[in-house]
Amino acid sequence: MSEREAGLPTRPESPCIKVCLPVGDLCLGCHRTLDEIARWSRMDAAQREAVWQRLDALLHSAAEAEADERSG
Repeated sequence: MSEREAGLPTRPESPCIKVCLPVGDLCLGCHRTLDEIARWSRMDAAQREAVWQRLDALLHSAAEAEADERSG
């Protein structure tokens, strides 16, 4: 059964958007830590999903902050 058939989110192979902007321990392009980037190819599915969940939460938080800012 595929992820789509199971109702799970389909994800790209990697969060990388090919805009590498490392600042401190974080890439401002994909928002992963440099450690996450280095380990990505060796991570199992659960470890990758944990990174995706953190990135999703970050995106959701940023969207909420932007909406709050617009509503005044």
